[in-house]
Amino acid sequence: MHHNGNGSGNRPTPGDPIEEQELRGEVTALLRRLIACDTSNPPGREAQAAAVLEEYLTPAGLECRRVAADPDRPNLLVRLPGNGTGPSLGFLGHLDVVVARRDDWSVEPFAGIERDGMIWGRGAVDMKCQVASTAVALATLAREGFRPNGDIMLLLMADEEVGDAGVGSTFFVEELPDLCPDFIVGEGSGERIVTADGPVYLLDCGVKASASATLTVRGRAGDASLTDAGSSALTELRRLLDRLADYEPAVRIHPDLLPVLDALGGEGDDAQRLARARALHPGLDRILAALTRSVIHPTMLDVPGPQNAIADRAVATLACILVPGTTADDLESELRDALGEGDYELEVVEPKGGLISDADTPLRAAIDRVLAEYDPEARLIPALGYGFSDCHVMREEYGSIAYGFIPFRHGDPMVNLETKHGADERVLVDDLVFQVIIALGVAREIGLLEHAAAPSSAARPDPAAPADLGRTPRRPTASSSEVASIPRLPSSPGRTATT
Repeated sequence: MHHNGNGSGNRPTPGDPIEEQELRGEVTALLRRLIACDTSNPPGREAQAAAVLEEYLTPAGLECRRVAADPDRPNLLVRLPGNGTGPSLGFLGHLDVVVARRDDWSVEPFAGIERDGMIWGRGAVDMKCQVASTAVALATLAREGFRPNGDIMLLLMADEEVGDAGVGSTFFVEELPDLCPDFIVGEGSGERIVTADGPVYLLDCGVKASASATLTVRGRAGDASLTDAGSSALTELRRLLDRLADYEPAVRIHPDLLPVLDALGGEGDDAQRLARARALHPGLDRILAALTRSVIHPTMLDVPGPQNAIADRAVATLACILVPGTTADDLESELRDALGEGDYELEVVEPKGGLISDADTPLRAAIDRVLAEYDPEARLIPALGYGFSDCHVMREEYGSIAYGFIPFRHGDPMVNLETKHGADERVLVDDLVFQVIIALGVAREIGLLEHAAAPSSAARPDPAAPADLGRTPRRPTASSSEVASIPRLPSSPGRTATT
């Protein structure tokens, strides 16, 4: 694959105050409008946000198509057509947001307030900032008349935050099975973390697996007016959850996290290198802690009434975010170790996610080059993401090379970590502008690539993939025997787009 020198359009010039001011006003206005669309999930109702984007993007000459199982909850596909000679690129986002409790906020969470150089509101970080910035980037390219060699797209999903309504990414890929973007840039890391060794950005080449477990405790009903009536299931559930809170999961280092330790951990064994890397910044401490162990939290409780009776049944739902390769049997064994002896039932849902894209691809090189131009002091380090995203669906169903990356050049990483899914979520306008500039640069880099000549091998290549994208047939997930008993998880044979 190589660059075609005939691509139209100039490089973005953030040093040009006129252009930068135009980008600033455009992306700020669009993000504020998107935040004002209350797409809290549940119930979602992403149609209003889709309409705002259609109104903004269509006059630029972009093709907008709703892909909807429910008209109130559409996905949106936006396309800048290519000439068919190069790989395709999709900027992947989602239009829904998590629920916000107004009483917890210092501002109205759906007003899109601009204050102190920041846009405040639910979705400002997760992830309407990237939706707005990539939309502005694509509109800018279209207005300039940029014609890429391959399609450049926005893939904007419904129902990412909950994912059980059957209207989001799973429906999208079923409806468009042949879309198959070669490259995807979606939700994930991107905070600029300043360390003693210089600033770094992490690039999510994959994410941890996600699962849930249901913990059920049964008691004996009785009259709550009596001191010795019945046996409370709720009291026993509290005891078990206290054990879970005190549990220290084993540290497990996945091979795809080793580039972080190589870059930041110095010499020594993996445990020493992990400790050094975590000590470099509070953000790294929190992220690397999450990436090297099972993270298990009770997130929902169900205790049927009535109020005046001793509870004879109590149920806790556990959110389980797992090192890639962890199986349902592995998770059940770990939960039973954590909970210890007791009279309870445990039901574990099979983990999903955990797929990993190759880190050595033209997309990674493009992101590296653009960052080097606009933040030359910083390094880009391949890593994993700590939470599920729709990138997994694109890897699994389309075989795409998918990276999670939303660059935040100016903001404090801890603000993102503290406010995403929490109160007073906000993003610096300077970071919005930076995100537009990086998206423009990456789109141009990929848009000027051409397919390489087809290989002469008798093996049949993926017809949707150019020969040198780094995309190969999927490999199986590592077995439980490979990952459960040792700190450093072994690599599976054959580096591919997935684990």
